[in-house]
Amino acid sequence: MFLYKNFLGGHPTTELEDVVRNLSNVLGTKRGTGYFLPNFGTSDVGFRTPEEMVVALTAEIRENVRLWEPRVEVIDIDEDWDDAGKRTRLSVRMRLRASGEKLQVVVDLAKRTFDVVGAS
Repeated sequence: MFLYKNFLGGHPTTELEDVVRNLSNVLGTKRGTGYFLPNFGTSDVGFRTPEEMVVALTAEIRENVRLWEPRVEVIDIDEDWDDAGKRTRLSVRMRLRASGEKLQVVVDLAKRTFDVVGAS
């Protein structure tokens, strides 16, 4: 995050911290708002079935990581279920290409939030 470190007075960060900050920005931005790039961020999934939501978000996460965070490789995306058998979140496991460090993004489908969980 060149701008963060050099123009916004941010403290020096590790590559993992840079990646986490960038993923939070990319995945936390609603597609089509705030940026001039039409495929930046994730779509609003409000009126989709749970199955459509999972398919759309999985594809958009893979696309966003490929386009906007090339330092990371998506290893796997799994669906997690709650006790009632309802899909509650997506777990996206990734690896930094340079160092092999692992991180995880948890997408809560009910709350529609993205949490980057660092190394796991």
